Amino acid sequence: MGIIIGIDLIEIKEFERNLLLGKDNFKNKVYSSSELTQNKSTESLAGVFAAKEAVFKAIDKKTDWREIEISKKSSGKPYAESKLFKSLQSWDISISHNGNYAIAIFTAITND
Repeated sequence: MGIIIGIDLIEIKEFERNLLLGKDNFKNKVYSSSELTQNKSTESLAGVFAAKEAVFKAIDKKTDWREIEISKKSSGKPYAESKLFKSLQSWDISISHNGNYAIAIFTAITND
């Protein structure tokens, strides 16, 4: 059993520039239709992007962005789902954005 942690920080204005340059290609590569429906603002999209990056860092593997689904509970708390989590006992994710930055952290307990 072990603990893994990943964290990512996004500068929102730079993310917005990249989002505008990539247009729909970028959005369709990174986000599921559900994520795009739940997250309308640039800040929210940056937070979801940071969350997925944090997961990749924690599991030490980068795959198709859409293999990780970031959703919200009725309380507004984010949660992550993926078939990549098979070797994890439990996990949690937190996303925050304020001013110029969005940040996310993913923590998990592994079965190893």
